[in-house]
Amino acid sequence: MSQERRTPWVVKYRPSRVADVVNQEEAKKAFLSWLDSWLRGKPEKKAALLYGPPGSGKTSLVEAAAREYGLELLEMNASDYRRASDIERVAVASSRGASLVGARGKIILLDEVDGISATADLGALDAVMNLISRTSHPVVLIANDPWDPKLRELREVCLLIEFKRLTKTEVKRVLQNICRSEKLDCEDEALDFIAERAEGDLRSAINDLEALGEGFGKVTYALA
Repeated sequence: MSQERRTPWVVKYRPSRVADVVNQEEAKKAFLSWLDSWLRGKPEKKAALLYGPPGSGKTSLVEAAAREYGLELLEMNASDYRRASDIERVAVASSRGASLVGARGKIILLDEVDGISATADLGALDAVMNLISRTSHPVVLIANDPWDPKLRELREVCLLIEFKRLTKTEVKRVLQNICRSEKLDCEDEALDFIAERAEGDLRSAINDLEALGEGFGKVTYALA
């Protein structure tokens, strides 16, 4: 089996351009407008908070935009938030440092911010606020649910950008494209079932499709 074949499909078929991010036209327009304001040196808000259901394209949009704009992407996820010192050391230092050679600048991406515990991760939210106040680069926060009371101060300093739940039709269309690309025999009824079960979570649907395709060499309703 080739190395390419072993690449997880959620990685292999990750959008390479902003235009490839499924739907989310309003979110894409708002995010790119905000990013352009940063590149002009006049952002109204130093940070953007992208929120919406799992698998709706939040992280994919940031990654695609960084690639298109030639920006270095510094990504931190929930496991990096265990101590405020982690954010101080990694994010704050990077927010003021120069980008890698060849990059126009950088984006600092903090994923799963709604997973920060106000008690167990003592000081982490303060460190994120400090990062935003001091940063010289765009900061993007990602959350499924931004309305947790502990995130109130973060909401006040961020541009909020909502991502809608993907429809079954939109999810199924992506699955059909992957089946064609992988030359995988996929029953239409099976794709309907996988897309329905995913409830708008494209990442989950792709993982389900890959599990069936890799395990059985075909995707049928009986297997799904």
